[in-house]
Amino acid sequence: MQKLTLDRRCKAAIYLRLSREDGDFSCSSEKLESNSISNQRLVIMEYLKTCPEITFVREYCDDGYTGANFDRPAFQKMMEAVKQGEIDCIVVKDLSRFGREYIGSGAYIQKLFPLLGVRFIAINDNYDNARPGAADNELILPFKNLMNDSYCRDISVKVRSNLEAKRRNGQFVGSKVIYGYMRSPENKNLLIIDPEAAAVVQDIFRWKMDGQSPAQIAERLNRNHIPSPIEYKKNKGSKQRTCFQTREVAQWSPVAIYRILRNEMYTGTLVQGKTTSPNHKVKKTVQKAPDEWSRTEHAHEAIIAPAQFELIQKLMLEDTRSPVGANGVHIFSGKVFCAGCGSSMVRKVSRCGGREYTYFVCGGNKADKHLCSSHMIRESAVYDAVLLVIQAQIAAAMDLSLALRQVEDLAWENRELERIKSKRAFQEEIAEKNRRLKAGAYDDFKNGFIDKADYKTFTEQFERRIREAAEAITQLDRERSSVMGGLAKQQGWLSKFMQYENIQELSRNSVVALVDRIEIREDKDIDVHLLHSDHFASIVAFLKEQGAGADVTVLPAKREAV
Repeated sequence: MQKLTLDRRCKAAIYLRLSREDGDFSCSSEKLESNSISNQRLVIMEYLKTCPEITFVREYCDDGYTGANFDRPAFQKMMEAVKQGEIDCIVVKDLSRFGREYIGSGAYIQKLFPLLGVRFIAINDNYDNARPGAADNELILPFKNLMNDSYCRDISVKVRSNLEAKRRNGQFVGSKVIYGYMRSPENKNLLIIDPEAAAVVQDIFRWKMDGQSPAQIAERLNRNHIPSPIEYKKNKGSKQRTCFQTREVAQWSPVAIYRILRNEMYTGTLVQGKTTSPNHKVKKTVQKAPDEWSRTEHAHEAIIAPAQFELIQKLMLEDTRSPVGANGVHIFSGKVFCAGCGSSMVRKVSRCGGREYTYFVCGGNKADKHLCSSHMIRESAVYDAVLLVIQAQIAAAMDLSLALRQVEDLAWENRELERIKSKRAFQEEIAEKNRRLKAGAYDDFKNGFIDKADYKTFTEQFERRIREAAEAITQLDRERSSVMGGLAKQQGWLSKFMQYENIQELSRNSVVALVDRIEIREDKDIDVHLLHSDHFASIVAFLKEQGAGADVTVLPAKREAV
């Protein structure tokens, strides 16, 4: 270790740093200018003119990096040069430019640099560890570093609060915009539809409705030379990069398709705050629980109707594997179940005498002979039954539409929304009541009125009720979204039936849009359960209250013997 003296010849590096917290949020324009890279460089170079024993060797600059930690590329390169003996003096404008982390800054300045024989100069803080009396100044160093650390923490708190307030107000604060949207030129916190990319998103959802898998959709997009999201953004001038890219030109992948199909933001709901970090010093990302996410409905224009999105989510939970060599799944994939054991009915194809026979067999019996009986049914019989039920329900939908038009100032949607609102308020009261009871139980335990075992039992009960209320609220919010889809909108659930008014044959799209599940009984009776049967029943009840549509019936399920 070399002795630090003022007359020792030094090879100096100047270190410059500027981060967002130094200028973007609460700093004045004067402070931003004083902290600028150019100003730091000017101050240091002017100072070095007064130090003939110091030879300027190299400049290291971290522009846009926080001082809350030392994980900065230029800083690490500078320390590597120090270890190689290329540099034995470091000059900074002030201690805050070197770093704002209290413990780390002290370790470098008071332990590591003296050990390595490195002269350290902080000009505005009048600190030079080679000057006589530097030890006296070191008594002040911890306080200055602590103040710099406190400043960084305060800025972090302000930034977090600012972002959280914007999220609550439905403003977009993310760094990356999802594929299909772009920032509004007038308001960077508002998302607007990117027509070119949105058309691709709509195709992806439509192809999924048609029975294609994410892998098949990705292959189709690549075959049609549609740029993947990252390539599309590059073409638009973005410098976005990803460590997951393995090819020179990134292509569509099944994972990318799956993420798009699962992203609720395409319905107009802004979902943010999925991740966080423990504090300003730890940058490790931590995933937050879904109930802690920030969700704002109708924050931007929807690309996909909520009803269609919910249908796709349900569809993705069903078994929709494509047969070998097929372009998509068969029309009843994931929809046919055994009424006895609840297992999926397995589709089989056999060939005999040059003819092909397709039928369904009980999957439960196939897995365990004791679970269910061995029964089967022809696919053609299922096809005929489903088509008959759908045609009957479409006729009922047409009658409902006619009856609704006869009622002036239609109030069904408003009534449903009021019903949902009332139920939601009730669940919120339950949740709030149990939160108070939970807090009261803690006070009782703390004051000795109940023992630890009772406290644990009561707390578990209260937490369970709070969870159940939260789940009920989530379900009610989904119902509200479904109702708000509107009867008159083209993608509203009543219009789903009416758009198939003249249906004469089934397709995968029509089955997915209209059928909930098909149950096969052991005696080969078929129960066809249609989607939105509860809404049909609500409208029928409403019309009867209004004295209209008394003869309209609802068909939640149809049993067809074959």
